[in-house]
Amino acid sequence: MKRPPVTVEVDPDATGLIVVVVAAAHPRETGGLLLGWWAADRIVVRHAVEVPDPGATTNSWTRDEPRAQSALDAALTEHQHPWLGYVGDWHSHPVACGASSQDVASICRASVQYVRPVVLLVHRTGGAFDHVVAHRGRTRRATAPALTAEGPVAR
Repeated sequence: MKRPPVTVEVDPDATGLIVVVVAAAHPRETGGLLLGWWAADRIVVRHAVEVPDPGATTNSWTRDEPRAQSALDAALTEHQHPWLGYVGDWHSHPVACGASSQDVASICRASVQYVRPVVLLVHRTGGAFDHVVAHRGRTRRATAPALTAEGPVAR
């Protein structure tokens, strides 16, 4: 039986924050965590949190686990929502390219420890976002509206 695609819904507050921190980090990459919840075959992304990498370059950003855990704990305390938790990662590409094979491998590795799928958002030059969904170590078919800082783009 073929599984239905995972739908990724991203709140404009999350994409808005990403756009602001990406502009501040330019020309270096930056990234962080996505917070939200799962509902049926949907990943709902409500918030994005930056996890700075002092060693980031124009073509690399690495998530430091202690910094990421601290950022996650602080965001969960700040937002106080009973459904809110980690649902994925995000990072920027200051050049016009989407998720790399290393990015895909990274989110697949991260997905192994979660019962539900996780998502990676990649912010590309020009404000567009790409998404990759992984579950139990493998990518999953996924749908998401075209995203910008203002939220989904009508088609």
